[in-house]
Amino acid sequence: MRLKRLERWWRTVWIRTLVRLMRRRGGARPAWDARAHRILFLRHDRAGDMILSTGVMRSIARSHPTITLDVLASPANASILLSADFVGQVVVFDKRTLKSYLATIRTLRRARYDAVIDCMVTAPSLTTLLLILASGARHRVGIGGRGNDAAFDVTVPPDARAEAHMVDLIGALAAAFGVDPATMDKRPVLDLTVEERERAESVWRTSDPARRVLINVSAGTVARRWAVDRYVAVMDHIRRRDANVSFRVIAAPAERARGEQVARGGGGVFVETPSIRDAFALVAAADFVFTPDTSIAHAASAFGTPCVAMYVRGSAERWRLYQVRGESVEHPEPTLDTLTAQRMIRAVDAVWDDTMLRSAR
Repeated sequence: MRLKRLERWWRTVWIRTLVRLMRRRGGARPAWDARAHRILFLRHDRAGDMILSTGVMRSIARSHPTITLDVLASPANASILLSADFVGQVVVFDKRTLKSYLATIRTLRRARYDAVIDCMVTAPSLTTLLLILASGARHRVGIGGRGNDAAFDVTVPPDARAEAHMVDLIGALAAAFGVDPATMDKRPVLDLTVEERERAESVWRTSDPARRVLINVSAGTVARRWAVDRYVAVMDHIRRRDANVSFRVIAAPAERARGEQVARGGGGVFVETPSIRDAFALVAAADFVFTPDTSIAHAASAFGTPCVAMYVRGSAERWRLYQVRGESVEHPEPTLDTLTAQRMIRAVDAVWDDTMLRSAR
């Protein structure tokens, strides 16, 4: 615990020092329509963060015909933008390797960006500030009130609502481009290729016309891992409710064994998903999704697929399902170890009848 406090203190010192070095004077907001502007959106973190930013990125990219929006992504989330028609180029940056820093700096300098957008909307990030500086962009856009305002020449007020979703917090950035965050379409968007959709349909087609229920067992962290027998109990309950149901179970490669256990126990079929986009395509083709808090839940929000998702204490407020039918269940403990199958069955029951009224795919 003491080492953690020391690490936070040391990071804070570096951020304050860097902000002083990057100090800018606020001026007139750029005239985005006056000429062509190439803009870089920084999103070099997790897959879920990228998904939740996509609707905002699209709104910024389409706010002015003079804007070309590039994205700096991580190896974990770059593929999410493969078919996004609102993105110019995707620059992949791996913060874990020194070689990537040097290569990325050269790439950003060659691009001659007119503006760079800070994606860290809740607290400053040392890595992000360094990337902003390295970009050499004339304008720096960020959320105000986080203690690093001096590093930006274009700041916008945050969404100050206590219950604001992460999408809404990111959405505040669009105000810098003349877009009203209160009325813009911020819902996440995922663009799939025809081939990706066809592969997903082929996975489900053998069970048509059964209800398609996708079960995801991977959570990314041990804290969000749920017991195999509880997944099976939920599947058994759904089948008792509706005999005309077909289950597909997915898991990350490292958790394949758990995925296969759940599929066998619940009478489903385990499906390999070589890439995250394969998993997203299955979400798009499903009638219902059951998952812990992961990018799969965010994909359900993007596709409008009804979903029941599990969250650990303190995470649902910012990361809950967004504008989709379903239920976000926040367990009042830091792990899902004691979250019962009965609690999740109640959540399934709360949304099942409504979501299964879909008459056509």
